[in-house]
Amino acid sequence: MNGPFASGARLLLAVALLCSACAPASGDGDHSAAPAQVAANVSSHQHGNAASARQVRLLLEQLLGHHAILMVRLMRGPVDGERAFVSAADGALRQNTGELVDAVSSVYGAPAGAEFDTMWSEHVDLLADYGLARAQDDDGGMAAAREALDGYAARYGEMVSALTEGELPADAVAEGVSAHIHHLLDATDAYAAGDYGAAFDGERTAYAGMFTTGKQLSGAAVSESTGELPAGFDSPPSELRSALGRLLGEHVELAFDATRAVVSGNDAAAAAADALNANTQDIIAALQGALGDDVAREFSRIWSEHIDALVDFSVAVADDDAEAQARARAGLDAFPGALGEVLPALSRGRVTARSVIAALKEHDEQLLQQVTAYAAGDYETSHDLAYSGYEHMFAIANTLADALEGNASATSPREGPATGGGGLSGR
Repeated sequence: MNGPFASGARLLLAVALLCSACAPASGDGDHSAAPAQVAANVSSHQHGNAASARQVRLLLEQLLGHHAILMVRLMRGPVDGERAFVSAADGALRQNTGELVDAVSSVYGAPAGAEFDTMWSEHVDLLADYGLARAQDDDGGMAAAREALDGYAARYGEMVSALTEGELPADAVAEGVSAHIHHLLDATDAYAAGDYGAAFDGERTAYAGMFTTGKQLSGAAVSESTGELPAGFDSPPSELRSALGRLLGEHVELAFDATRAVVSGNDAAAAAADALNANTQDIIAALQGALGDDVAREFSRIWSEHIDALVDFSVAVADDDAEAQARARAGLDAFPGALGEVLPALSRGRVTARSVIAALKEHDEQLLQQVTAYAAGDYETSHDLAYSGYEHMFAIANTLADALEGNASATSPREGPATGGGGLSGR
């Protein structure tokens, strides 16, 4: 692979190698590319396609964040004693690994893809081993997994450095993947110790960290030969789109966590709700500049009622209360229309009420179907719906960004998750 943008394509794949297993995106616009298309997008950027550079950034952020969430779930499963849930979570991660192997193979060839497959699977297995040992209070097993993971980080750094012909130093790669691994270990430790607040803080930190990494390293991948970033790469509209993707993706994942905890009677339910509330406050902060104070307050009210209705539905599912489920569903059914009245008026014709309502209806259906499947013990279906639900939130983020871009420079949290109350405050 030679030429001025060959190094960019190699670096971009190294970003994925450093931090994430990949999943395909299903939304429109900037999020429509599959992982194997990323290298082609970088190559197309050499012809001045700034939109493809932004697409690279947003896609990497999405994929890196998803990996962190899926790994957290796999490691917590044994602590909760849910063997079937662990099997389904493992399937989701294996699917991601397959997607990433395809991406690596498309750039470096099948032998490199096979080498990566072996090493990445080792990483997933070791983290899964740690989660199992932690659930069993097996100090020896935990120590062995930690030691193996420390050695893995060094070997992984060497592999990525070799693939990128030294563009990423082995020590830097090893340090980065080690930090990511220890975020996951610490979050699992907190969960097993019953410190659920710290566990969900750790989950949010691990997730947000992947978006920071995605922006930094995709910037390096798509920069010009002069070292300058493409026009619009980190402009206010791009920052708004990135923040919305991160926060809405986190919203749906925390909603899955909270509803599953409610249905199963898990002691982590209150902490999951607190994390979901904190995410709500971050969403409002990100939208404040684009919406204005009055509309932001109305958005906050509608969004909080949406979360309350979702949790009420989960409680009703746990209680097998069909009447309460119907009441909660009626509240959820009102949510798309309410936001559909607020956002299109601000978009100056860029989006329609119909498109907003359709996207949000699909979101609610995914939430309800996944918690119902979970309550029935159909963990594979629940995971499949959650997988699709995460991807769908980036399509919603795209729709919201289309509606809001140009209204004002948005503000968004820059240092990871914030805290605050929300629609579940006081529960």
